[in-house]
Amino acid sequence: MNKQAKTDVAFSATEPEIRTALAQFLISEFGGPKPLLASEVRYGSEQRRADLVLINEYSHAFEIKSDYDTTVRLSGQLEEYSQTFDYTLVVTTSAHIDRVRKIAPRKVGLLLYKNGAVTLLRRPQQSKRLSKPHLAASISKTTLLEALPNIRRATSAEQVRDIAATTLTTPTLRSLFFQEMHHRFAKSSALFFSETDFQLNIEDLSLLRREARLYS
Repeated sequence: MNKQAKTDVAFSATEPEIRTALAQFLISEFGGPKPLLASEVRYGSEQRRADLVLINEYSHAFEIKSDYDTTVRLSGQLEEYSQTFDYTLVVTTSAHIDRVRKIAPRKVGLLLYKNGAVTLLRRPQQSKRLSKPHLAASISKTTLLEALPNIRRATSAEQVRDIAATTLTTPTLRSLFFQEMHHRFAKSSALFFSETDFQLNIEDLSLLRREARLYS
């Protein structure tokens, strides 16, 4: 490897560095009551993982593309996000920003990581067409059964999700999805805010990966 290549690698932005700067940005951006923050959140019909999720009165999903990532799967990821979350945003570096602009629809927000900080380039627009199957797939069987009292507990999780997507309204499923996120991540999010100060480091983000035990 030549000297120039070594220099490029040394200054390349990694996913943990961007995730930490993003969390720092969100803490300063969302004042007042602490939102729910979670990392590596499973969601949707394909059980993808959102790099970072913020929940207040709306759901926000953040996809990180570091210098070590590619944008090959980005289009599909954004489609899945937009059917599950109210707002979708991509956080990336100068190496990918032009490509991301071409791939991401106008409703997707854009943030740029540079010199250790995140700045907002384009505000997201709210998704108006959330998918009932995608929302149902993001909710545990236990939570869904609370809204489906006539369904037997012996019914499989897949069948319960199919029934929920068919019989429940989008607002109801969205509300249950929020309930699910709080069930899974409220404790870890509260711990994160109680044990960290305004200056975050990479180790602090491990607190956001502590997920409550999932039901099927």
